[in-house]
Amino acid sequence: MRRVNYRRRIYACVVVFVAIFSFVALRRLGGSEAEVEAADLTKFDPGYIMSDYQMSNYNSMTEAEIQSWLTSKNSCPNTDYNLYLRLSASTSVATWHFANGHFVCISEELFGDGEVIGTGETAAHIIWQAAQDYHINPQVLLVLLQKENSLITDDLPNSWNYRTATGYGCPDTAACSSKYYGFKNQIRNAAALFHEVLSGGWTNYPLGENWVRFSPHCDSGTVVNIRSLATSALYRYTPYQPNAAALSVGYGTVPGSSYETCAAYGNRNFYSFFEDWFGGITMESSYSEVDTPRYMKVKNDTYYINPKNGEQTLLVKGGTVLKFTTKIKTSDNSSWCIRTESDTKQNINRCILRAYLDELEYSMVDNARYMITKKDTYFINPKTLEKGELVKRGSVFMFTMKILDSNGVWCIRDVDNTEANKDVCLERSDLNETNNYLNSAVPRYMKVSTDAAYITPHTLKEGDEIKSGQVYLFNTKILDSNGNWCLRTREDTENGVNRCVSRSLLEEVSNFVKSAAPRKMKVVRDTHYIMPYTMEDLGEVKKGEVFKFTTKVLDLNGNWCIRTEEDTKSDTMRCIARDDLVNY
Repeated sequence: MRRVNYRRRIYACVVVFVAIFSFVALRRLGGSEAEVEAADLTKFDPGYIMSDYQMSNYNSMTEAEIQSWLTSKNSCPNTDYNLYLRLSASTSVATWHFANGHFVCISEELFGDGEVIGTGETAAHIIWQAAQDYHINPQVLLVLLQKENSLITDDLPNSWNYRTATGYGCPDTAACSSKYYGFKNQIRNAAALFHEVLSGGWTNYPLGENWVRFSPHCDSGTVVNIRSLATSALYRYTPYQPNAAALSVGYGTVPGSSYETCAAYGNRNFYSFFEDWFGGITMESSYSEVDTPRYMKVKNDTYYINPKNGEQTLLVKGGTVLKFTTKIKTSDNSSWCIRTESDTKQNINRCILRAYLDELEYSMVDNARYMITKKDTYFINPKTLEKGELVKRGSVFMFTMKILDSNGVWCIRDVDNTEANKDVCLERSDLNETNNYLNSAVPRYMKVSTDAAYITPHTLKEGDEIKSGQVYLFNTKILDSNGNWCLRTREDTENGVNRCVSRSLLEEVSNFVKSAAPRKMKVVRDTHYIMPYTMEDLGEVKKGEVFKFTTKVLDLNGNWCIRTEEDTKSDTMRCIARDDLVNY
């Protein structure tokens, strides 16, 4: 998957039309050379053709700037309609686009999917979009179009040129693969290849010493110390370096056949066009994106430094947590220096040595406690934000550890994953405190089985004492920090008091049920209202009083105790012994 600049451009496949196409080819080669001034090739370094930052500077040009630049390089000036007729009649292999009185060139052409030309998207949009999607400098793609097919300056390009615009899928030893035909296809595949190498993907020319040939036509070459991934990517695309003869002739070619001269021009021309069109190759380290933008902690008191000269600037206190997004090698190329997100946005040239930074580690939460998921969510890796196992809404976990994820958001790890040392957690924003008391399935009276105390469910801190035998109506519940249910009285629920009684300290008691036949009954002797669970005296009831009774309960002695309709409606916990009543 490579293409080299010395390839002759193809205008037809039929020998009878050689004269016409030779004329066209000469005009193109002459035009492209006339529009540039030769770069200083004495500075060409085969081991550092381009910096990583420069190749990955995907915001170097806006779409509008790309369009303006294309137009400035080529305004489609060729108006020779007779030439268009001769070319169109000469072959069915390639087609030319003539509209509005001139040949349509790259600055005005529209490209659809596949090899469709004349409708679709502009070259500027396709180049800009690929740059954004693959984080590749659009200037690199523009130079690639010129280096491979002279399309930037060509004033009468044809469909054959566009189908292999960047030379992607065109090996030196075989025909171009139709799988990669089409302008958009070519641009995006080229950008993807460069991005793959810059991201640490496969390359046949890794950093360090590599044998790089001068040409596919001879075995001579030299060992090259490749010092940037961008340079590695260029060699993966065009695997030859220019020899001394190729460097001595500027944009020209060395007299003689390529077999005789052992000269290749692809990477030389890439360097030259970038130098002449975009202000030169950056030959020193520049900031590049870190693999995973994330928060890190400063180990001890240290300083920001200027990575070019090592000069110390602002003091940074140990323990400070900052988000880092870009990196650069120090001037001696020995260490990485990491720049904060804020300084990156403001383009402030200072950074902190990577050796002085720690990855964030999990720390204990303020109060280990149970929490509940408020929606379907996922466990995530806090550094990469990669999603893991799905967690359903309403799941309850005991959380013990926390960490800032790469977005600076607290992410909470449950006790099981903490014990298993799994680097996964749930974002705090996806969790609810379980101090949202839940309604009990059946609000009911329960009796305290032993002397105890109210507790705060998250801290387990003890409060007011409660005595054995006391009976309360409980209507809400919550999981405490040990994962046990804790019940809250109706009175505390109504007053919003955050305290409860451990369920394990409570006994079930009989609760009021509807009488089989609600009816009026008369008190047959002076008696008292009683608390059925404690037999406590709650007030006198006179002989002869008549009440309507609707509910009943077994008292502490196992006898029926009847509650009036009025007390039932107000849920007042008192009743009259059945033996003190007769039907009325």
